[in-house]
Amino acid sequence: MFVDSTNTLWIGTDNGIVSKKNGVFESYFEEDGLALNSCWAISEDIFQNMWFGSYGAGISIYNGTEFRIISENDGLVHNEITKLFPYGDFMYVGTSDGVSRINIKNYKVSSWDYSETDDLFRVSGFFEYKDQLYLTTYKTGVYSVAEDENTLRLKKINDRKPIYSVFVKNDSIYSNQKGYSTKEHLAKYLQQNASENTEQLGKSIIWQQVQTKNDKMFAGAWGIYDTSGGIFEIDGEKFVSRAADFNVNSNQVYSLEYDPELDKLYIGTLDEGLHEINLSQDVSFHPLPGKVLGFTRTKFSSATLSSQGLQIIGKTSNTISLKRFKEWQENYVSKNSLNLPKHEDSFYELDYETPAEEIRFYDIKVFEENYWINTNIGIFAVGNSGKLKRYIPIHSEEINFTQDGKLIETHPYGGVRVYTDLNAFDYHYYSPEDPATPTMIVNSFRNEEETYFLSVFSGLYKWRNDRFISYLNSDIWPEKQLRHISPIGDKLAISTEFGDIYIVNDHKSFEILKKIPRAKIQGNTISFLSSYKEYLIIATEKGLTFLNNEKQIFLDKEQGLNQPLLATELFKNHLFVGSEGGFYILELDRILEAERKINELKLTEIRINNNEKSLKNLSSKNELEFDHDENTVLIKFATNAHPFPDKLRYQYKLHPKEKWSLPFSKSEIFLPFLSSSTYDIQVKVTDYSTGTKYHQKLLNLAIKPPFWKTWWFYLLIIAGITLLILSIYRYEIRKNKRFESQKSLIQKRFEETKMEALLAQMNPHFIFNAMNSIQNFILENNVEKASEFLGDFAKLIRLNLEYCTKPKISLEEEILYLKSYIKVENTRFNDSVKVNFHVDPDIDTYEVEVPSMLMQTFIENVFVHAFPPKIKNPTLNISFNELDSGSIECRIQDNGIGYENASENSSHQSKGTSLARERLAFMGYNNQSLQISSNKGKGTLVILIL
Repeated sequence: MFVDSTNTLWIGTDNGIVSKKNGVFESYFEEDGLALNSCWAISEDIFQNMWFGSYGAGISIYNGTEFRIISENDGLVHNEITKLFPYGDFMYVGTSDGVSRINIKNYKVSSWDYSETDDLFRVSGFFEYKDQLYLTTYKTGVYSVAEDENTLRLKKINDRKPIYSVFVKNDSIYSNQKGYSTKEHLAKYLQQNASENTEQLGKSIIWQQVQTKNDKMFAGAWGIYDTSGGIFEIDGEKFVSRAADFNVNSNQVYSLEYDPELDKLYIGTLDEGLHEINLSQDVSFHPLPGKVLGFTRTKFSSATLSSQGLQIIGKTSNTISLKRFKEWQENYVSKNSLNLPKHEDSFYELDYETPAEEIRFYDIKVFEENYWINTNIGIFAVGNSGKLKRYIPIHSEEINFTQDGKLIETHPYGGVRVYTDLNAFDYHYYSPEDPATPTMIVNSFRNEEETYFLSVFSGLYKWRNDRFISYLNSDIWPEKQLRHISPIGDKLAISTEFGDIYIVNDHKSFEILKKIPRAKIQGNTISFLSSYKEYLIIATEKGLTFLNNEKQIFLDKEQGLNQPLLATELFKNHLFVGSEGGFYILELDRILEAERKINELKLTEIRINNNEKSLKNLSSKNELEFDHDENTVLIKFATNAHPFPDKLRYQYKLHPKEKWSLPFSKSEIFLPFLSSSTYDIQVKVTDYSTGTKYHQKLLNLAIKPPFWKTWWFYLLIIAGITLLILSIYRYEIRKNKRFESQKSLIQKRFEETKMEALLAQMNPHFIFNAMNSIQNFILENNVEKASEFLGDFAKLIRLNLEYCTKPKISLEEEILYLKSYIKVENTRFNDSVKVNFHVDPDIDTYEVEVPSMLMQTFIENVFVHAFPPKIKNPTLNISFNELDSGSIECRIQDNGIGYENASENSSHQSKGTSLARERLAFMGYNNQSLQISSNKGKGTLVILIL
């Protein structure tokens, strides 16, 4: 294995090479350009090229894009590569039979020809001492590497063997031989007559060693033919196994690598794959048998409760086993067999025959400087020295105390007892029938003023002033299903059965200050709640969340915090968390005050329409431009090396004023079918390992518009439209000329229509009838009547001649004309026709204009056809009303003989009516502007909408 300058871990295997950075793995094989899938050595040169030594096909050099192969064909001494060592301008290459070096600038190969021994010259390591390069071999000793006048030579220093690997620390060297290691001063190690009587360390074959930034040393061992291998820490002159601490069970540890920036140790095994160990001291694990169920402390000691018993650490350390708890119970029962509480008296069932190995611990609390442990075999009060202070033969899964020192014993179904005298076993019983009595209690909390109890079915209770209060039944808080409670400052944090958390104030009155929904928390099932400073601490099946108004920090197995998380206790700035097989200690200040680890985002890949684009031509401002149909974009990016890449969540936005996208965990952005525009792509990274955020402009991406949206295309369109307008203009001129000729014909027809209308209005029949009436008046010697009629007729003729030349006249003038016409016609009827005029008062008759003399035609029809002698009380109603649309409705209605069919094809339709329709059409009115309806014997109605 090898960690390069970008904190990428490279892993050589028998089946290809794997790189790992920020949790992302990539593989490389022969089909990608690798010389051989088997890889035995890895290094990096000053140009950040990666060198991979195969065991059979030489060296593969990778520049990030392609591989270059150097083998025996290029002058390499042997194709089986065992070690690579950069030194000056060269990469020194150790093989199974000889040593070569390669100039990293021009890749020129030089080799040493060493033939002083028939044994294979198998190189097992390189090291430098006092500006001199040395190498070790498996079977032929230690050599210095020199160059005299461009001549390569090897000088044998001593005959140490077999040497599997070496590691230099300051002026000392660890030489790893078969079944042991030695530690010597380098000067002594390089003596020609070096003694091999040096103290032997360890008992296996060490294949690799690393040194951390905290000056710790680790060694990976594999005994080949025995099981003595594993992962060891070199502590002074001792090799200490760290297999249990690191949870590495393999005894075939072949390769080690250390990343100083991330403080991570990588352990490569031959049978269990790769182990990644975070060496950070933020979280440390302390083994303890069984499940650790609780912690607490008094002024004089601290206690840890596990499934295997109670451990008290004070002036002396005491461990109280399950067997000892059972002995305490049996001793009490034997002395008080007649005075034990009975299940039928509503005590929770307790089996006095429960064996020690089946003892179940529920919780541990401190009261009056004693540890109170409630179990399935009773309640025990234990002193700081580990001695039993009191045993109470009652079974309760949740106990607590009142503020004045009374024990509160809860029963899931059978009520609650508050003990007034434990010695006399006196208590006050609270029946479950009382709505205020706590039932199905799962947790409790006591402060100086009250004791709280949480139920999974009936919500929150508290004991205060010698009585229980149910928040549910008192209508204080309707929440029913509660699980955990913890103080946070002067407030309380209370979780529900299904993962929501409420921050409440319960001093003078109950008030919900904040609700933290389950969706904001990592995980669904809360294990416990705690707090530190302004942070709420939430344990779930996924890990540990630290939450305040500004930050959210999440710890899990990446930081070495493995499930289950069972219990917690805060002591100063350390959080103790119980788990399986031990407990964790978290240094809270280091965790909560950690600095931001993300300071860079870098583009790694861009795919356009699923085709990879080269980043070589990317400008310093990260600007790219693509055609309009290259608009489905996949952007991959990476942060600088991060110790906990699974804690990173990403968001992006395409324009500065947009909102951030929803968070996602994979460092890539897929943008399908982008419209033509410029996109200023920004990415925000939220680091849940530190609670910090970082955002950076990642890429300026331009999608060019299609040609039909470019300026020159618009110009072309404008030019085309201009030519089209000119063509249309010329066409319109020709069209207007034709129209003018047609217009003269239409005007001529219009004048003819007017004349025909005029003639229809003043038809000879009407004039003849008028003259007959005058003649009759004269013959009857009614000269006065004749003179009056002649005057009215003359007035009508004058009005007709005045109005017939106007297309429209005012409604006032139309009414005047109609009245003159009706007076003349009615004179012939001896004024027998009653005529009623009605004008809507909202109509301004002087402002409203109507087509001139249009209604006369229909009134004439009334006098000519509607009133034969048989009609009694002939009546003509003429009205003018304003419609909501602003139009004028003119109604002409008579009570004459009428007719059955009022269609336009009726023989009763006069020529004047046809001319009126034609005239209305010429003036732009529709077919509904004139409506005629008639029923035989019931008169006729004419409606004009003008």
